[in-house]
Amino acid sequence: MHLQLLILLLIMCLLSACKSNSELQVTDRAKVAGDWEEIRGTGETLHFEADGHLIMNSRSEHHSCTYDFPNAKQIRLDCVAPDVPHKPNTYGFALADDKLMISDSQSTGTYKRK
Repeated sequence: MHLQLLILLLIMCLLSACKSNSELQVTDRAKVAGDWEEIRGTGETLHFEADGHLIMNSRSEHHSCTYDFPNAKQIRLDCVAPDVPHKPNTYGFALADDKLMISDSQSTGTYKRK
């Protein structure tokens, strides 16, 4: 009897954890959706769609990507050309009001909402 109760509680905890992660995804995607512009005047822009697509443009490069959030402090980007094996990269991520920061080990890009 105690074992069955323990198993039931474990299953409920796992299901609630999965639900929380998917809710986090939807919430973060909704918060980041829209157009962002790099604040130092580089001309780099990001267009996030709530469905997980991202268009990255700069004066010299244009990328179509997909994105997701493995956790609240990271964003995973998959920006490869068609017919190339996918290799998503994970970056640091922070969002506060109309300020977005994406970072790797060497630098941080800071963006403001357009």
